[in-house]
Order: sequence, then structure tokens, then C-alpha cells
Amino acid sequence: MSNFKTKGLIIKIGKIKEKDFLYTIYSYDYGIIKANKKLNKSHTWWKLLDLWYIINFEIITKEYSSIHKIKNIQILSEFSYENKSFNEINNYLILLNTVAKKIPLWTENYEIFEIFEVINSEKKINETSLILANLKIISLIWELRIEHADKTVLKILNFIHLNKITKIIKLVWIDEKIKKVLAGLAGI
Repeated sequence: MSNFKTKGLIIKIGKIKEKDFLYTIYSYDYGIIKANKKLNKSHTWWKLLDLWYIINFEIITKEYSSIHKIKNIQILSEFSYENKSFNEINNYLILLNTVAKKIPLWTENYEIFEIFEVINSEKKINETSLILANLKIISLIWELRIEHADKTVLKILNFIHLNKITKIIKLVWIDEKIKKVLAGLAGI
């Protein structure tokens, strides 16, 4: 049995039993891990972990087990869904799904984790920013095709490929037509 400390983003929640939850966590140091947490009598429904929380935690691993235990959890940040449209919330959930489906277990990528830290801390995140963030994640896992017939889209894709998320989310001049093309490329 081993103990490790790390931080992670909750990307999926499942229920094993009434008070036994299975969390899929994208951790900073270890990539995607699956961990369970049993609620004891002192826990109440508002103390449950939720999607899009970034947390500090300890993971307790057992040899030959693919599901681990987590403890000493501290919530660091969460996506601010207040005053967000349905499309903005949905695009954030698509980001979580992209990571859950496309990143293999135990494969870390610090830049992908940084994307979620920036999004959770930034107050002016909008639908376009989330589309661009999804394109950046797809670029980081080598699945983004940069070639495109439209020169503006081509320039944006090259910009996404070459820059960090802090610069990418500052692209505010994108019109609705280009945004729809980018959303299609992002699978949104």
C-alpha cells in the first residue's frame, strides 16, 4: 500500500452503493485515476465532491487494484457556472468528456491540467473560450488537424497549436461563422 499527495480535477462521478462514490479524477501528477470515497455519518449531501472541482487529496493505492481510495480532500477551485449560458456549461462538460474519453489512464499532461486551472480561475470565460480550450486539448493529444481551407480558421488553429491557454482565451474577435466552424472541429 502506498500514499501519494497530488491535486486533481473531478471529471466523472459514479455511485457504487448508497454512500460509496467512484470518482474519475484527472490528476496533475498521475493522469486519470479512479478512486472511491465512502461517506461516513458526518458527511452530508452538500459536502459531496462535484464535477469540475479541482482538489488537493491523498491517494492510497493497493497493488493489483485499479480503484484507489482518496482522503484528506481540500477543494481548491471550481468552474463558476453562475451567470453562464447553457452552451457555456455544456461546453465545459464537453471539455471534461474529452479528457475522460481521450486520455489514457495514468498519462499525465501538465498543460491540460493548466487549462482547467485557468478556466476555473478566470471570471470572463465564455462559449468561445471553451471551444478554443477544447481545441487546445485536442491539439495536445495530437488529434487536431491544423490544415483548413479558410485562412482565418487556419491562422486560429496555428495560434492554438503554438500558444498556451492564457493567450488563447484572449481571442475575442471571433465572429459567429468562424465560431461555428471551430466548434465543429472541436466536436461541439
